[in-house]
Amino acid sequence: MKTMTDTVIIGGGLSGLYAAHLLEQQGHDYMLLEARDRFGGRIVSTSLNDESPARVDLGPSWFWPNINPQLSALIEALGITAYKQFSGGRYLVDKMRGAPPQAIDIGYDIMPDTYRLHGGMQSLINGLLEKLPSETRFLNTQVRGITKQADETYLVEYERNGNNGTLSAKHIVFAMPLRLVSQNITFHPALDPALKKAFDSTETWMAAHAKAVLIYETPFWREMGFSGSVNSNVGPLVEIHDASPDINGEPSYGAIMGFMGINGPARKTAGDETLKKLILQQAVRLFGPEAQTPLRVEYIDWYQDPLTATKEDIATSHGVYGINTKDSAHPNILFAGTEASRGYGGYLEGALDAASHAIGAIKNCC
Repeated sequence: MKTMTDTVIIGGGLSGLYAAHLLEQQGHDYMLLEARDRFGGRIVSTSLNDESPARVDLGPSWFWPNINPQLSALIEALGITAYKQFSGGRYLVDKMRGAPPQAIDIGYDIMPDTYRLHGGMQSLINGLLEKLPSETRFLNTQVRGITKQADETYLVEYERNGNNGTLSAKHIVFAMPLRLVSQNITFHPALDPALKKAFDSTETWMAAHAKAVLIYETPFWREMGFSGSVNSNVGPLVEIHDASPDINGEPSYGAIMGFMGINGPARKTAGDETLKKLILQQAVRLFGPEAQTPLRVEYIDWYQDPLTATKEDIATSHGVYGINTKDSAHPNILFAGTEASRGYGGYLEGALDAASHAIGAIKNCC
C-alpha cells in the first residue's frame, strides 16, 4: 500500500464503492479502505450453492425505479436487470398465538413498483468492483485516527491484518455509519461538538434488524395459492415475503425472507440457533409440513455486527437523516454513508446520493 494519495475513502459498502467509481471516472487519485474481509457493507447476498448466480439478499432487497433515479441509472449503467417482487396469491395475516393464520385475497398488488435485482443486490457490488483497479482497494483495513497536519493534509492511522500503518491524503470521505465515525475514530483536532452530537443521535439504518431466509428446492407456497407475504403478530418473523430469485421469468429455487420482531438484546440472549428453530417452526405453522425441510436457513443479525451497529441502535423505525452541521476545522473531511443523505437517508438511493454530494464537493474545491 502506498503512503500518500489525494483522497482516502473509508468504508467499502455501496456508498464507498460508488464514491471510488466516481473518482475513477474523473482520473482522480484515491484509495478505498474497508475494515471487513469483503466489500458490500450492509449488502449481503447468499445463494443455493457457489455455482448458482441466483442470489437472495440478507441486507437490502428492493428498489423502486420511480423514486430511485440514481440507483436506476447505476443499475442500467452496470448492465444489471431487474424483476418485479412476486406478490400473486393470498396474503397471510397471523394475529393470535394458538389460532391459524388467516388467508386473505386482497385483490390488489401489495408491493407495486417493487423490484429485485437478478443476482441480488450483490450484483451492484460486483459490478462496481469490476470498475475499480485492485491496487486502489484494500480489505481488512480498519481506520483508527485522523490527524490534520501542518500542510492541511491528513494523516490516516489504520490497522491492517494486525499491522499498524499510516498514509497521507488531502481529502477524507467517510462512507460508513455516522455513529461509528463518532465512536470509533479519533480526530485531531476533535470534531465540532455539534457535529459529533448529530452523529451520535443518528440511528444507523437496519442496524437494529435481523433477517432470515429459508431456502427450498421450489417455491411450493405458490402452488398452494399463497403469495408468500405474511404479517404476523406472533413471530418471531413479523414481516415475510417471497424472495425466490428469478432467472428468465421463472424461480430458480424457493426462498422465503422475513424480518425478526424480537429486539436486538433479546436476540443476543436467545442465540442464533434457538432463533433459527423458532423461525422454522413458524414457517411450518404458516405454510404447512413442506416448510419443515429447507435446504438451508440463513440468518444475519445486524445488531451484533460491530462494523454496522452500536449499542444505541435499537430503533427499527425510519429515523431522521442528513447532516446540517459543518465542521470548519475539517473542511476536507466529507461524509458519504447513506445516513448522511437528507432526501434518501437509510436507503440504497441515499448511499449514492451522499457519495455524489461528497465527490461533487471534492471536484468543486480542486
